[in-house]
Amino acid sequence: MNFQIYAGEQYDKLIKPIMTTGRIISIWPLSEDSSRSTVLFRRIHLFCMFFLWVFHLFIARLGAQVVVMSFAVTADVVHNLSDLDEATECALICTAFYLCVVRLLVYTAHQKDMLYVVNTMREDWTMSSYEDRTIMAEKTMFAFRLAKYFISTVAVTIVMFMCIPLLEIYVAGNEKILPFRGYFFINHTVSPIFEFFYLFNVTAGGFGGSMIAGATSFNLIVIMHGSAKFAVLRKRLEAINGKDPDSSSVMRECIIRHQKAIEFADALERIINVLALGQFVISTGLICFAGFQITSMMEDKGRLMKYSTFLNSAILELFMFSFSGDGLIEESESVGLSAYNSGWMKSRYCPRLMIMMMRSMVPSKITAAKFYSMSLESFSTVLSTSFSYFTVLTATKEE
Repeated sequence: MNFQIYAGEQYDKLIKPIMTTGRIISIWPLSEDSSRSTVLFRRIHLFCMFFLWVFHLFIARLGAQVVVMSFAVTADVVHNLSDLDEATECALICTAFYLCVVRLLVYTAHQKDMLYVVNTMREDWTMSSYEDRTIMAEKTMFAFRLAKYFISTVAVTIVMFMCIPLLEIYVAGNEKILPFRGYFFINHTVSPIFEFFYLFNVTAGGFGGSMIAGATSFNLIVIMHGSAKFAVLRKRLEAINGKDPDSSSVMRECIIRHQKAIEFADALERIINVLALGQFVISTGLICFAGFQITSMMEDKGRLMKYSTFLNSAILELFMFSFSGDGLIEESESVGLSAYNSGWMKSRYCPRLMIMMMRSMVPSKITAAKFYSMSLESFSTVLSTSFSYFTVLTATKEE
């Protein structure tokens, strides 16, 4: 009993940063016994965030001519704009906001699956044996540390976006520009209109940054936990001895664990697959535009720092998706090898073991809307594509 209490306290400490960020943006699932006031507050909170982002997306414009770009902004659309530097900066922020809206809609629609995932994680940590929890810790501890680092990185980026325009305006005497851009059909550079829109702008940007940090860290943790469930299963399979009189019952337990691990991974796939497609498509543009802004503003130290941290966060975010997805594929696929390495000689459970091995040939994975899998290979593909678009933008500017 004391061990379970200690395990629960350790898990609460690890999950606290992710849970806190998730509650700020209302994606952390409510328990089934939540009060009516809690549910009502959650709905109001969701409406306010959605209003802020949609307001930015549909009334903000690039410069004074072009309606804000969609998440599918491509290099040749940017090529047709008169001011390439201005267009890429606005497209950079716009695509990030679009992805926030997609995340909010996806997580709101899958609250039931998310509640199942969160409850399963806590149950696995608190109810498992010491040996199983050690394996889970080995698989997920790096993910917890990486999630905390990513949340800190996004927080620094958002603070820079909020503060650097003020320094440029009141210290350097530059023109008044909102930190997350936007054109509001009135002259927002005069007081007190500018101050009002600045507050509105940073509020939307703060929620957007929290969504990026919370959603991505949540995805990383739950996917790595899915791979840890398969890792625990593998250890148990490798420890089976066919000569043991209880081997059949142990094998039966392993089959149940395999089914639960697959069920957990399937729930993750339902939650994340559409979001993963948007993430990979938009990340291509984000990395491209952020790199272009850095090369275009080498003399502007403030914007150079701002977009350097943005680029770092964008690449790290994409890596977290790919790294966790790759781990899930590897662990679920290796179940068959662990089953083969078990002590199955002269055992009575060989037929069941063969079925498990055949099932493991179709690994659990997180896909981008079924088009391709989240893996380190897809990570390198996105970086390569982003660099290709970046060279096109650079060549266009030189011309």
